[in-house]
Amino acid sequence: MSKFLYNNISFLLMNLSILCFTLALMSFMKNNSTFIEWTLGGSENSITATLLFDSTSFMFLSIVLFISSNVIFYSKSYMSEDPYANRFILLVFAFVISMVIMIISPNIISILLGWDGLGLVSYCLVIYYPTKKSSSAGMLTVMSNRVGDVCILLSIGWFSILGDYNFTVWSFWSESMRSDFITYLIMLGALTKSAQIPFSAWLPAAMAAPTPVSALVHSSTLVTAGVYLLIRFSSSMNFADKSMLLFIATVTMFMSGLVANFEFDLKKIIALSTLSQLGMMMFAIALELYELAFFHLVIHALFKALLFLCAGTAIHSIGGSQDIRVYGSLVKKFPLIGVCLNYANMSLCGLPFLAGFYSKDLIIEMAAKGMINQIMLIMMFLAVGLTVGYSTRLSFYTFVDSPNGQPFSYVCDQDPLMFLPIVNLTMFSLVSGSAISWVMFSNPYSINLPLNLKMLTLVMILSGVLISLASSYPYFSKKVLPLKIVNFISSLWFFPYISSQITSYLPLKTGKNWLKFNDQGWIEECTINTISKSANASFNKLEWMQNNELKIHMLMYLIWASLAILLLK
Repeated sequence: MSKFLYNNISFLLMNLSILCFTLALMSFMKNNSTFIEWTLGGSENSITATLLFDSTSFMFLSIVLFISSNVIFYSKSYMSEDPYANRFILLVFAFVISMVIMIISPNIISILLGWDGLGLVSYCLVIYYPTKKSSSAGMLTVMSNRVGDVCILLSIGWFSILGDYNFTVWSFWSESMRSDFITYLIMLGALTKSAQIPFSAWLPAAMAAPTPVSALVHSSTLVTAGVYLLIRFSSSMNFADKSMLLFIATVTMFMSGLVANFEFDLKKIIALSTLSQLGMMMFAIALELYELAFFHLVIHALFKALLFLCAGTAIHSIGGSQDIRVYGSLVKKFPLIGVCLNYANMSLCGLPFLAGFYSKDLIIEMAAKGMINQIMLIMMFLAVGLTVGYSTRLSFYTFVDSPNGQPFSYVCDQDPLMFLPIVNLTMFSLVSGSAISWVMFSNPYSINLPLNLKMLTLVMILSGVLISLASSYPYFSKKVLPLKIVNFISSLWFFPYISSQITSYLPLKTGKNWLKFNDQGWIEECTINTISKSANASFNKLEWMQNNELKIHMLMYLIWASLAILLLK
C-alpha cells in the first residue's frame, strides 16, 4: 500500500508541476492573470471562494510540486524501514496541499486555511519520531508560529472594515482609510513564519523531523510562506517604515551565517543557511525589489532541496550520525553525490554563472546601488562572506578531511530511488538560474557601479574561504576567541533559551508560585478551609445528637420538667 501511495502521489505531483510550468510560461508571455470566484450556498448564507492564477502563482506552484514530487520519490527509499510509511506520506501530501491553498488564495481567510494547515502539519512532522527532542522542537515550532497566526486573525478582523477579505481590493481602498496597523500585522506574521529575528530559534530546532521533510519545509513550503505573503501583498501594501524590516533581515543574515561557522550538526548548518537566504529575501523586500526576492525564492528552493537530499544520503549511509566531524573522504564512496552537494554549496555561495549567482548578485548589486544605511550594506557583504565560509567548511569536513567515523555500510550511489531525485534537481538547478531569469526579466537590469563595489562581492567570496579555515579547527577558534563568545555564537545568540526557557519556564514557575502561595495558601486557608472546618464541626455535632437521640430526649424532658416546677412555685 505504501509503495502504491509513493508512486502515484509522486507521479501526480510531477505531472501537475509540468502543467503549472507551462501555464507560467504562457502567463509571462501574455502578461495576464485569471481570477476565479464563485459563490457557494444561497443568497443570504453564501460563502465566496476565490482563486488567483497568474505568472507568480503558476511559477511557484511548479517549483513546489516539482520539489515535492522528487522528495516523495526519495522518501520511498529513505523511509523504507518506517513501520508507519502510509501515515508519513499522507502527512507530507497534506503539507503540500496546504501550501498550494495558500499560493492560489487571494482571500485572507483562505490564506489562513493554508497558513494554519502548514503550522499544524509541520508540528505533526517535527514530532514524527517519538523522542523528547522531537517533542520539544515541535512545541517550539508550533508556539513560535502561533504569533503569526494571531496576526493573520487580527488582520482578518481589520479587513472586515472593507466588507471584503480579498487583498486585491485593498489597492483600491482610499488613502484616508488606509492604516499602517494591518501592514505591521502582515509583516509580523511573515517574520514568524520565515523565522526572522527574534523568532529564529524554531527553524534549526525543526531539524528533528525526517530529512525528506526538512528538504521540503526548508526549501519551498513552510519557511518561504512568510516571504511569499509579503510578495503577494506588495502591490497593495505601503510599508510606512521599511528600515525596521531592513534591520531585522540584515541582522538575521549576519547572525545565521556567523552561527553556521561554529556549528557541527550537518542538518543545522543547512538550516542556518536557509535562515541566511530568507534574510536575503527579506532584505530585497525591504528595498522594494519584489521581483528579485521572488526570483531568489524560486532559485533557492531548487538548490536547497538538492542540498538537503544529498545530506540525507550521507546521513542515511553513515548510520544516522549528523556530526560532520565523523565524516570525511565521502567523495571516495559517493563521487556523484559529492559532485551534486558541492554544486549546491557553490550555488549557495553565489559563484559566477551558477544558479544562485543570478539571483544573489542582482540583489547585492541593487543594494549597493541604492541609498541605504552603510552599516546595513557592510553587514550584508559580511553575510555573503560568512555564507562562503560555512559552505566551504561543510565541504571540507564532509568530503575532503580524513575519515573519523565508522565504516560505510551502504553505498547510496547505487540506489536509484535516492539518486534519481538528486539528479533531477541537479539538472534543473543547473539551467534554472539563466532560464528563469530570461523568462521573468524580459528587460535585463542595467547596474552601473564603481569598480571597488563591483569587485567587493568576489573579494568577500575569497575571504569567506579564509573564514572557513579559521572555524574548521576548534583549537584555532578557541585560541582566537574566548570560550564565552564561542558559546554565545554557537548557541544561536541564546535565542533558543529566550524562546523556550524564558517564555515557558518563567510563566510556568510564576503560575506554580501563585498556586502555592495564593490558591493553595492564604486564600484557601481563609475561605475554603474555614468554611470546611465550620461545616465539619456542625456536622459532627448533628451526628452526635442523632446518635444520642434518647439521651438527649430524656435530658430535655428533665430540663423542661425542672423549668415547669420552678414556674409553678
